Amino acid sequence: MSTVLGTRSALLLRTERIGYAEAWDVQRHLAAARRAGEIPDVVWLLEHPPVYTAGRHGRREDLFLSDEHLAAVGAEFHRVDRGGQMTWHGPGQTTGYVIADLRPGGRVRSFVEALVGAMGDAVAAAGVGGAAPGADAMGLYREGRKLGSVGIRVSGGVTTHGLALNRDPDPHWFAGMTACGAPDVPATSIAAEGGDPARRSVDAALAAALSDRLGLTLTAAVPGDLGIAITAPQHTRTP
Repeated sequence: MSTVLGTRSALLLRTERIGYAEAWDVQRHLAAARRAGEIPDVVWLLEHPPVYTAGRHGRREDLFLSDEHLAAVGAEFHRVDRGGQMTWHGPGQTTGYVIADLRPGGRVRSFVEALVGAMGDAVAAAGVGGAAPGADAMGLYREGRKLGSVGIRVSGGVTTHGLALNRDPDPHWFAGMTACGAPDVPATSIAAEGGDPARRSVDAALAAALSDRLGLTLTAAVPGDLGIAITAPQHTRTP
C-alpha cells in the first residue's frame, strides 16, 4: 500500500471526553508548533460531549434545534473552519484529529482518501463488512447509510480537524440535523451494523490503519509531552 506522507515518526495521543472548543484551541496550538518544526505529526483520538458543528459551507438552518434546547440537553453548536457542512460529535463516536505537515506538494485529496480508508479498515476489524467511500470521497458508507465523516482544514501546509467514526452513538442526536447537506442519507454505526463498538478496540484498529495509510510510525504520548493541558472529562444528558 502506498502511503501519503512517506515514512516518518508521529505521536499518538488518546484522551477521554473533552469539550469541542477546548480541543479546537489545542489543535491550533499543535498546528502552529508543527508548522514551526517543534513537534512531529500528531494523531489524536478522543470523544466530545454532544456538539453540532457547521463547516465553511454549513448553515445554521441545517440544525433543527434551538439554542435553548441545546443548552437544556447539554449540547452546543459551533461554526468552525474545516471544510464540509453540518455534523455532530459526541459520546459513542470516535473523533480523530490529524495534525500533519503536507508540505511540499499538498496531497490533500490523497490525505482525505487515507482518512476515509482508515475508517473502513477499522470498521472491518470491528466485524462490519461492505463499507466503502461515498461518491464524494468525504465519508464512509454501508448500503447508503453513513458510518463516518471527514472534514479538514489545511493552513500553511498543516492539517487540522479530521474524521468522525460512529461506534455506538444515540441515534436521536442525528435526527436534529441535516448532516453534510444530505437529508436522505441516514446515519448508522458499527453497533447498528452488527459489529463490536468497543472504543478501545476500535481506536486501536483506527490508529493502526492511519499509521499504515499515512505512513506514520506512531509512538504513544500524553498531553504533557506536547506542552498542553487538558481538563477533566465532561458528561452529558439525554438528547
